[in-house]
Amino acid sequence: MGEIKSTLDLVLEKTKHLTLSAEEKAEVRLQEALKKVPGYVERVINRVFTPERLLDEIQSFPQALQPRIRREIARQMCHTLDLSEKTDPLAEALEVLAEPGWATLLAEVRQSTSEYRQARVSVRQEAENRILTRLAETGVRGSAVVAKLEDDPSWKAEDGRLRHHCEQKLVALREALNQQAASS
Repeated sequence: MGEIKSTLDLVLEKTKHLTLSAEEKAEVRLQEALKKVPGYVERVINRVFTPERLLDEIQSFPQALQPRIRREIARQMCHTLDLSEKTDPLAEALEVLAEPGWATLLAEVRQSTSEYRQARVSVRQEAENRILTRLAETGVRGSAVVAKLEDDPSWKAEDGRLRHHCEQKLVALREALNQQAASS
């Protein structure tokens, strides 16, 4: 009487002649490594990884994969740059990953985001004062009165103009960084 084989045994028997070439194995290792890149970027944004820890992670990969992983991390970080606070740890990490031509671009990114934040605070304060003045003229005043900017069309317009101008500048810088990362 014949032996009863499990499904796994049957599959292994049918596929034992199939193997990956060295190039295919290297490609599989690279793809597995590249799948980790978004997690690394997120950890940098959340300040779980310092730039030095990120470098240690990159160096934990085989030497042949390190340049490609480094470029992909830099590319994804460049793509993630925006006007929010999360740009700060990304810029710090990019400085550590930086190639020689990046220093000026990264300084411009930091300056642009800083200028935007300062200008936004100033515009916001002006809008709040304008709203509080209007409320005081109608007899609504006191320490409990808070300006609700979300409903003010002039604040939305001013904030939108400021954001649009600064985002255009940041997009140009992001594209230049992406080109630098792709060419290195």
